[in-house]
Amino acid sequence: MRFVVLGLGLLVAGIAAGAGGGSGGQRRGGDGRRRLHRLQHGQCSYTFILPEVESCRTPGNPYGNVNAAQRDAPPAESDWSAQKLQHLETAMVNNTQWLQKLENYIQENIKKELVHIQAHAVHNQTANMLKMGTNLLSQTAEQTRKLNVVEAQVLNQTSRIEIQLLENTLSTNKLEKELLMQVSEISKLQNKNSQLENKVLVLESQHKTELEDLREEKERLQNLVVHQTMAIEALEKQLHVASNNNSALQRQQQQLMDSVHRLLNMVSTGSVLQWRELRFRDCADLYRAGHNVSGVYNIHIDNMTEPIKVFCDMENSGGGWTVFQRRVNGSVDFQRTWREYKMGFGDPAGEHWLGNEAVFRMTSQGQYSLRVELKDWEDNAPYSQYDRFQLGSEKQHYRLLVRGYSGTAGHQSSLAPHGTSFSTRDADNDNCMCKCALMLTGGWWFDACGLSNLNGMYYSVGHNIRKLNGIKWHHFRGPSYSLRSTTMMIRPSDF
Repeated sequence: MRFVVLGLGLLVAGIAAGAGGGSGGQRRGGDGRRRLHRLQHGQCSYTFILPEVESCRTPGNPYGNVNAAQRDAPPAESDWSAQKLQHLETAMVNNTQWLQKLENYIQENIKKELVHIQAHAVHNQTANMLKMGTNLLSQTAEQTRKLNVVEAQVLNQTSRIEIQLLENTLSTNKLEKELLMQVSEISKLQNKNSQLENKVLVLESQHKTELEDLREEKERLQNLVVHQTMAIEALEKQLHVASNNNSALQRQQQQLMDSVHRLLNMVSTGSVLQWRELRFRDCADLYRAGHNVSGVYNIHIDNMTEPIKVFCDMENSGGGWTVFQRRVNGSVDFQRTWREYKMGFGDPAGEHWLGNEAVFRMTSQGQYSLRVELKDWEDNAPYSQYDRFQLGSEKQHYRLLVRGYSGTAGHQSSLAPHGTSFSTRDADNDNCMCKCALMLTGGWWFDACGLSNLNGMYYSVGHNIRKLNGIKWHHFRGPSYSLRSTTMMIRPSDF
C-alpha cells in the first residue's frame, strides 16, 4: 500500500511539473489556479491536483504560424483562439493518457493488495476462528462441568423429593389410620353419650323416687316427732304425778326391780320361750343390756324374719358398734356378685361383708353413725367417722347417704359423695364410662372410680405399692397404696 501511494505521489509530481513547464507564457487574471480531481475505486478514493488549462501554453512564438513577412504585424484573434483550442486538446489527451496509465497502475496494485489483504484477512479469520473454537471448547467444557454439577444437584434434589414424597405418603397413611381411629372413637363416644343420656334419665327417675322416699321419710319422722312429743308430754304428766305421789313411785320402782329379778331368773333357768322374747336390734342394744365384751352375737333387725350373726365391737370409742365389713389377712375373696354383696359373705368372726340388705334395714330403724378404722403396713391406725350414715334400698342400688365427716385419716373424706350407688362386676352403677368394679375389683360405691375402695384386692407387704386395684383410702396413703386391714361399723347416733 505504501508503494501505491508513493507511485501516485510521483505521478502527481510529474503532472504538476509538466503543467509548470508550460506556464512561461502569459496568464489571465494573475496566478494559475489548481484543480482537484478525485477518483473513487471501491472503498478507496484517490485525489489528484491538476493545473488550470490556461496556464498550459506551448512555449514558442506567441504569434502562432505567421508568415515571416507578417511577424511584425499583430496576430489575428481567430488564429489565437484556434491555437489555444488545439493546445487545450493536446493537454487533455495527455492528461487522459496519464490518467488511464494511473488507473491501470492503481488497479494492478489494488489487485495485489487485495489478494494480500484477503490472505491476511483469511489468516486472521482462521486465527480468530481457532481462538473462538478454543474459547468455545473451553466454554463447552465449563458448561459441561456445570451441567454435570447441575445434573448431580438435580439427581440429589430428585432423590430428596422422592424421599419426601415417600415420607409424606407414610405420614398420609398414618394420618388416615389415625383419622379412622378417631372416627371409631367418635362413634364409641356417641354410643357412650347415648348410654350416659340413658343413665341420666334413669338417675332422674331414681332422683324422683328418692324424693318421694324422702317425702315419705319426712312424713314418718314428723309422725314420729308427734308421737315422741305426745310420749314426752305423757311422761311429764307421769313425772308430775310421781313427784306428787312418792309412794306410788316407790311402788313402781319395786315392781321394776321385781321384773328385773324375774328376767334374771328366766335367763338362769334357760327358758327358750322367755329368751326369745328378748330381741336386740343391734350391738348398741346388746351393750345397753350389759353385754360389754366384743364378739359374735345374734340380732333381730326390723322387717327381717330371721336373726343374723354380727360381730359387736364393745371396746373402741365407747363400744356398741355393729361391724359390717372387715379385712385383716386376705383369707376371704371379695370379688363377688351383686347378690353376694346383697346377702353377705364371709365369717363375722373374721373377714366378712354383712350384706347390703341387712345394713339397709338396720339403718332404716333410726339414725346411725359410721366409723371406718384403717391400718397400714407401718402400724399407723387412723380413723374416719361420719355423724350420719344410711343405705338406700336395692331399688335405689343401695345408694350411700353420709353427713358430718371427722377423723384422722385425711383432712377430708375419701368416701364417695352423698347419693353414690353401689356397683359390682355384674351391676355397673357408677358414673364412669368404664366399669370401675372390673378395673378396681370388688364391690363399692365407686362414683367415677373415686378416692376409696376397701373391698379391692388384698396385697401383702412388699407387694402393696403402686396397686390401683388394692385396698385404698386416698387421703390417708394415696391412690396406689394397698392397706393392711380395715373395719367398717355402725351404731345409733344417739348412743
